[in-house]
Amino acid sequence: MGASVQQESMLRKPILMPPGMIKKVDKIARDKKVSFAEVVRAAVEAYDGDLSIGDEALLEALADTLIRTTQEVIKKIDEVEKRLDESHAKLEAQ
Repeated sequence: MGASVQQESMLRKPILMPPGMIKKVDKIARDKKVSFAEVVRAAVEAYDGDLSIGDEALLEALADTLIRTTQEVIKKIDEVEKRLDESHAKLEAQ
């Protein structure tokens, strides 16, 4: 956590969290030997809700790859189904 947060005056803000999340934050705080509030402040500092241009490009490339590979898998499945149909027809003919 940066020094700027430590130098600012603190304000109290009650928050509501599900019990499971509270347990998770308590465990993190215990493991790191810091307060519950320090874990929450660190999480807020680490959060970046905006995607950078690089992140967007990476996600777009990932989506393109996923679409391409899915199309290739569908083509292979179609080929296998065709071969199975041919094999099934030969077996029925015997």
